[in-house]
Amino acid sequence: MQHNSVSADCALLEVRVHDLRLAASIGAHPHEHGRRQMLRIAATLTLTALPRDHLEETLDYGHIVSFAEMLADRHIALIETFARELAEACLAVPRVRRAEITVEKPGALANGLASTRIILDKPDAEWTSRVPPDSCKRMTKLEVGD
Repeated sequence: MQHNSVSADCALLEVRVHDLRLAASIGAHPHEHGRRQMLRIAATLTLTALPRDHLEETLDYGHIVSFAEMLADRHIALIETFARELAEACLAVPRVRRAEITVEKPGALANGLASTRIILDKPDAEWTSRVPPDSCKRMTKLEVGD
């Protein structure tokens, strides 16, 4: 039996949470203060390590939810600020190299959907969003005996 393997140094893993709905203290207008409004959040986090079926080697989805819930509990004027602060909180986790956050505010417009999206990379990241170098694309055959 043959298996293909890739060096963990060359692999990128995405952890995603989508359609997270939170009632948040959000808004820049006076009528938005003192009441909660629904936000819909999507987070895609890129990690540089491949977990070996151990939770501590990846990122627990619950951490992303907890970060967002903490932000929802304090008043923030702009969804752009909410998205940036959530991305920064996620990037504080050592394994996370990139955070892509989308925040939608369904009740902001009578006709349409207000949203923002931010993508933040760690400044010291040794990878880019480009295709990995040729040495990372090579597959290695692993022979497994009967």
